[in-house]
Amino acid sequence: MCGSKKVKKYFTTPVDILEEIAYNIDVKGGVKMKFDDLFEQRSLVARKLKDCIRERGYTKVSFAKKADISRPTLDKLLNGSIENKSTFDKHLQKVLSVLNLSVDELIFFDPAPKSVDVVYSQNAPSDYQMSEKAKKQYGLLMDILDLCEIYY
Repeated sequence: MCGSKKVKKYFTTPVDILEEIAYNIDVKGGVKMKFDDLFEQRSLVARKLKDCIRERGYTKVSFAKKADISRPTLDKLLNGSIENKSTFDKHLQKVLSVLNLSVDELIFFDPAPKSVDVVYSQNAPSDYQMSEKAKKQYGLLMDILDLCEIYY
């Protein structure tokens, strides 16, 4: 006689997981996301963690130190590239503990919209044009700021 076998559902995209969560809320009356399910959703977890860490004002270095994990390990967690489930679970538990988040709070985390204050000078002549050298330097500065945003 064959015993009943539980079929594990694998999600292929973040949309799949969100649809499953929405189904659990609507039909089953609550979120059924478990810590063990997060490994299969590493890319979604990575995106949510990046947003949460950034919104709380941490740099990768400061957060890795606070969570007592190495910076390269944090990078792998934030890229969704940890392939070993026990390693992923161990480090994610540390991260969630530091952030004081539950699994559901992480999955439903939605960062506050960024407000950007624009400061500019009214003193420039109306027909002012940046020199080619200034445009190049400005472009380089913007590239540096983009890199800083990615790494910190």
